[in-house]
Amino acid sequence: MPSSKKVLVTGATGLIGKELLEPLRQAGFDVFAITIDQNSPAIAGVNWLKGNLFDENFIAKIFSQIQPQYLLNMAWCTTGNYQNSNLNFDFVRAGLTLLKYFAQNGGIRAVFAGTCFEYAFKDTPIKETDKIEPHNIYAFCKNNLHEIASQFCKANNISFGYGRIFYVYGRNEHPTRLTASIINALKAGKTVSVNHAQLVKDYMYAKDIAAAFVKFLDAKTEGAVNICTGVSVSLAEYAQTVARLLGKENLLDLKNLPTTQPAIIIGDNSRLTNEVGFVPQYTLQEALKEIIN
Repeated sequence: MPSSKKVLVTGATGLIGKELLEPLRQAGFDVFAITIDQNSPAIAGVNWLKGNLFDENFIAKIFSQIQPQYLLNMAWCTTGNYQNSNLNFDFVRAGLTLLKYFAQNGGIRAVFAGTCFEYAFKDTPIKETDKIEPHNIYAFCKNNLHEIASQFCKANNISFGYGRIFYVYGRNEHPTRLTASIINALKAGKTVSVNHAQLVKDYMYAKDIAAAFVKFLDAKTEGAVNICTGVSVSLAEYAQTVARLLGKENLLDLKNLPTTQPAIIIGDNSRLTNEVGFVPQYTLQEALKEIIN
């Protein structure tokens, strides 16, 4: 008898995506994940689909074959100069193509990943109902896809959720990202300079973000939901936590240099906790300790 909880996942090898697979299985989903990597890890209960997300013929074929009831779209470009890359427009088209064939093959619930950079920033916790003011092409394209996908799903009787991610850190990050760069430098005995240590952000562990998306996918909550902790952490506190865990606090050089960046970016996670029913499981120290170990 075919599974009634087949989910098609994109971006399953990314920083957050790789943390999705086990929670999805535990939630009873039959997981099908698109990948261009010919050496994707063998994971029990995960069916890897080798192909290109931008190939419409491939997308049409897999939706026809699998006919998933659920769609979890996490794929996007997030390396290099991604914030102003033309690749962002390709991901908008890819997202709409996914929805087109999802609808044609009986899909019932889709959840897409967005970003906090779609919002107009302010000094108090940002709510889903706050002003939208994309800060770059990346955020503009994310928001554009959200708006079109919302209307498409409404017209095609598909339940649609959209998770706006704030700041993420996780295991095996790209070495240029904040967490990896601090850990690697301190382990090597090098001084770490944090130029804007006064900035305050809302950091969430990739494992918690993944678990939140699985809970969101399995819920009935629709519309935008902030995927965040609702807890403010300065860059100074963040770096100090890493340094304490490594016993390298003497190697930190914390500076409060002037910057045009917003002083505070923190989300209101009331919808996530009250409607989706998800509460983050990791403290910053617990998560960083797991990453370091």
